[in-house]
Amino acid sequence: MKVTILGARGSVPTDGKEMIEYGGATSSVLIETEEEAIFLDAGTGILKSPDIKDRNISILISHPHADHLLGLPFFPYINRNKRINIYSFADGKITTAEQIGRYLSPPLWPCTLDDYPADIHCIDMTLPFTVGNVNVSGIRSNHPGGSTIFRVESCNRSVVYATDYEHSTEADAKLIGLCEHADLLLYDGQYTDDEYELKKGFGHSTSRHGSYIMKESNAAMLRIVHHDPLHDDRMLKAMEDEIRSQSVAFAREGEVICIQ
Repeated sequence: MKVTILGARGSVPTDGKEMIEYGGATSSVLIETEEEAIFLDAGTGILKSPDIKDRNISILISHPHADHLLGLPFFPYINRNKRINIYSFADGKITTAEQIGRYLSPPLWPCTLDDYPADIHCIDMTLPFTVGNVNVSGIRSNHPGGSTIFRVESCNRSVVYATDYEHSTEADAKLIGLCEHADLLLYDGQYTDDEYELKKGFGHSTSRHGSYIMKESNAAMLRIVHHDPLHDDRMLKAMEDEIRSQSVAFAREGEVICIQ
């Protein structure tokens, strides 16, 4: 499995010379196998997709908050004659097509999914499911409005994508089980410990707690994602230094991790 961090910023995109090292694009991660290209979320990072050649394209949406959908109308392959499967959790309330359609429609956007050249299929996912030869499992996250934490597995290799997650005793027990012996854990560490005390209930966690989840689940690697838009490179570096090790770091836009 080849994992590319296309965007690791949370809430809104950022730019400026003080936001270069970790990047300013919002949530999107690409997982490539021999046949599949699986995008986890469609934030502005998805604009930076590399050439995926003739791989099948799937987009797994953790939840339809704007920062996780902002890049979809500019996704390079949406303007090509390619089939794209978009998966999201409907929960019997609002379908995947309706979630995407509310954003990609006037007056918020001048066109709809049907106006794009790609052959787009919106799928209400039921966990677990398969994408080609890739197994996708997951749990519902502790986040306002709900979200999905994904575990993506292929050829005995695994990645857990736990963005937009707020820790609690009950939620941690489920997450630790999902992360057991994962090769890579991508964990929402938006806040410092002090910030979290002021923002409980916002649906995000801390990098220090990400280290705890990694240790308890015996995950091999940890990357902290969903960086706060107010945290510049200097602040992120200071936060990273508190937990950094050979297998632990803050995610950087453009980072490529090969899991063999």
